[in-house]
Amino acid sequence: MKKKYSIGKFVIIAVLCAIVTVLTVFGFSLSGKSQDNDFKGFARAVNLGVEYIGGTVKEYSIKSNSTQNKNLAEGISSSATRIEYLLERDKENYDTNVYQNGENLVIEFLDDYSPYDIQSIINKKVEFGLKTSQDATAENVVGAEDVETAYATQSGTNNIVYVIFTESGAQKFQTQVSSNALYLYIDGNYIYSISNDSVMSYQYIVFGANASTLPMERARYYASQVLSSKYDLEFTEVSSKTYTEAEASKNAIVLICLVVGLFILCASILLVMFKKLGLVGAFTLFIGLLLQIMLLQAIPETVFTLTSAGMFASLFCMVFGALSIYMFYDKMHKEYQLGKVLYASIKFGYNKIWARILDTYLVLLVPAIVTFFFGSYFVKQFALALIAGLFVYGVVTIVLTKFFTRWLTYISTKNKDYGFKREAHVDELK
Repeated sequence: MKKKYSIGKFVIIAVLCAIVTVLTVFGFSLSGKSQDNDFKGFARAVNLGVEYIGGTVKEYSIKSNSTQNKNLAEGISSSATRIEYLLERDKENYDTNVYQNGENLVIEFLDDYSPYDIQSIINKKVEFGLKTSQDATAENVVGAEDVETAYATQSGTNNIVYVIFTESGAQKFQTQVSSNALYLYIDGNYIYSISNDSVMSYQYIVFGANASTLPMERARYYASQVLSSKYDLEFTEVSSKTYTEAEASKNAIVLICLVVGLFILCASILLVMFKKLGLVGAFTLFIGLLLQIMLLQAIPETVFTLTSAGMFASLFCMVFGALSIYMFYDKMHKEYQLGKVLYASIKFGYNKIWARILDTYLVLLVPAIVTFFFGSYFVKQFALALIAGLFVYGVVTIVLTKFFTRWLTYISTKNKDYGFKREAHVDELK
């Protein structure tokens, strides 16, 4: 009876894996939906870097024209947000990745091989100011030099923007708003008016609206404009590289070959060493690969893009998953060599090593999490791919190895089916 149940469980999981594999590799159109909403397949839905889908990468050096601000990290971050919004929404509808690389700013134009008029867009000077009249040409009574920081956040159903003043800026704001209505302008556009009786604190101003009127993306754009006006950065192109469709296709093929080839290599080693048990191990590893792809494609493109560094981290996790399975089976084999019967060697072998393998995953996972929060762009992509892979293979190898191996013992009871051997003089323990 246990044999039939075990076979049935394997068949059910195999069918589910087949379905997920089809959904991973193939896409299909959804009737009644726009083409943009068609199901692309999990593998195609992973956010790929420009080297795998084609496009142009431009890198810019950064210079501050402001003499008042020395720490540029906040300014570069806000400029990246502003530039990405301009390129994707307000201007040419480019599909971009914008990020900082050391002291430079990098813009990836995905699927675009000849972006134009970029310099004028990203170097457009941004202005922020409070005026005493509703006239864009009026003089600022509180300006960018009076801003400490700005950020967007959510409050209930509203998205709001905080503009926090320096100490001197707060004093200027208090003096002006006490006797005048003030009008907030960002980049020459009137945003809203402020009166003394509407001010909650002279240290900051806040404006916003419900999410349908002011999307969070737009709120972040406003905040980035305010900070960009404060830092007044200038961007000069230092390099440009284009990945043609042919080059991108070649890189994508290499990526697929690496994944498939490495999986076949790991599975082959398990099969040669442990026979039917190795087949179960390869099945476990395959499930881990599917879950890894599904998890990576579920991470928003604003957080993760599969770069070469991320690919390396993902492949490393697959190898480490295969090594974990090997360690499980090797320990079971050693228990068998000591004289335990097949079922007991599998049970005790697993119990003696699973905690050690879990510790190894945690030892790798903790620094990866720390690195994600403090690393540069490419380090973050590597760390996030590593976190996703370690989580998936940690769960899959530790949990599924236990159940799949137990089910196999109900189906196959001969030690030769597992590649287990012991010396002739070792007596089997009863």
